[in-house]
Amino acid sequence: MAGRSREGGRTVSSKVAAILLALTNGRGHTASSLARQTALPVSTVHRLLVDLAASPVVQRSIDREYRPGPGLRHVACTPVAPTLFSHGPLVMDDLSAALQLTVRLGVRQEREIAYIEKNPGFRPGTSFPNRSRLPLHATALGKALLAFAPATLVQLVAVGGLPGYTPRTLTNIDDLRRALILTRRRGFATCEHELAAALCAVAVPVFDSTCGPIAAIEVLVPNLSAEFLAHITPSLMVAAGALGRELDVRVGSDRAARPLRAGTGADEFSDSPLSPQLVERGRDEITRSWRFASPAR
Repeated sequence: MAGRSREGGRTVSSKVAAILLALTNGRGHTASSLARQTALPVSTVHRLLVDLAASPVVQRSIDREYRPGPGLRHVACTPVAPTLFSHGPLVMDDLSAALQLTVRLGVRQEREIAYIEKNPGFRPGTSFPNRSRLPLHATALGKALLAFAPATLVQLVAVGGLPGYTPRTLTNIDDLRRALILTRRRGFATCEHELAAALCAVAVPVFDSTCGPIAAIEVLVPNLSAEFLAHITPSLMVAAGALGRELDVRVGSDRAARPLRAGTGADEFSDSPLSPQLVERGRDEITRSWRFASPAR
């Protein structure tokens, strides 16, 4: 059949593609080295290289090595801009692997949160679009989003009432506002048995270029003890800041590593239990398994 060879049922075009891909890996190649990389006979590789070297696609040097020619080096490549939905799950994978805890990424949709979830282990996480929804007022994700959003949004959320899911749910708007002020002061939100009796969580917002929250990242934790917060929160802040920077969000690098002011009359950053040493430790924990920042991914 035209376009096919007798060697392993591989088409000529697939062999050429394999050779060209191998050529881009490293500096110089011989026909023998390319044959090993492509699992093709040396005679086949040599024959195809002779044809390719007669064009601008492949160059043969004086030392008889083959390299990509100008035609191959200048092939246009249109980069795809990263998005929250494409890169967010990668950050969740790394954070879940580093902390060995369940991680959620949420975005606000009107008065609810649409979210995806990654459990520790090798099973893939969920992805957008996703029908799963969470309430804004009874989750760490929601508080992280509301705390840095316009005050009118908090009022809008409270208009239809704040449903109680457990005895710990904040069903009064004044209690919710106090929780949001604390969130702004510390730079992270918490949820302690407010959505479900056995559920605790910590969340950090992901900011856009105007310092508004476009998403939030949450970690489900067994408790909210000071020791556990000191272990979890630095890594969570580093992950949220890294996602913001990957999305070309130009927020100061220190914003992701320290708490934020609540505005006029807010306490200073020193009120937070997070020290620079703890933040640095969290950064180290994340980068040990960091795959998302690699250009090859």
